[in-house]
Amino acid sequence: AQIRGLSQASRNTSKAINFIQTTEGNLNEVEKVLVRMKELAVQSGNGTYSDADRGSIQIEIEQLTDEINRIADQAQYNQMHMLSNKSAAQNVRTAEELGMQPAKINTPASLSGSQASWTLRVHVGANQDEAIAVNIYAANVANLFAGEGAQAAPAQEGAQQEGVQATPAPVAAPTPGGVNSPINVITAVDANMSLAKIEDAIRMVSDQRANLGAFQNRLESIKDSTEYAIENLKASYAQIKDATMTDEIVASTT
Repeated sequence: AQIRGLSQASRNTSKAINFIQTTEGNLNEVEKVLVRMKELAVQSGNGTYSDADRGSIQIEIEQLTDEINRIADQAQYNQMHMLSNKSAAQNVRTAEELGMQPAKINTPASLSGSQASWTLRVHVGANQDEAIAVNIYAANVANLFAGEGAQAAPAQEGAQQEGVQATPAPVAAPTPGGVNSPINVITAVDANMSLAKIEDAIRMVSDQRANLGAFQNRLESIKDSTEYAIENLKASYAQIKDATMTDEIVASTT
């Protein structure tokens, strides 16, 4: 039973690593778009640009914000949209496979005012109470530029199940002028204000990538130690089985 439990834990860990790699890859694409938006905001803040120039820059900014939403909406793992909050109704089947549970975890300070899209909880041991968790944050425009407008999902314990669990977190209502405000670079003043928002968004994405990377490293270490434990248990079981058979043979011949 212990070998089977550890084998399941190893499979859970592999699924979670794949989930994180997929999420991190999409966050990397979002960060590239944000870096381009920062370049444009700095450019628009230059006093040598005309209103017509800034109007052209604004058009590209709007296209880039649409691209961020597209990436967030299309980022999927097993039909689960990990970077948006739109998929609660789509994930009944995925929930059965990967699970859906809130968990008590630590949140990086830069993400504490953001909407948690999912909580990924991974059972990593032979027992059900051996689990670790990490939050996945929505990377759409509404959340990236939310500022103080959104609150993180409340931390709570859910029922524990075997496997990898990812829970759609409660979504807080945005405040006017925060979440839904467009990035505006029409004037130099607007460009400088938007630059601060963009830099905050870049910091949020970068911190989330670092957080996920650290979690993945931990999972890989756990997977290695689990595989080692499985090998040792199998070897021990084989030795015990051989010894038992030897005893039985000796007993039957005496």
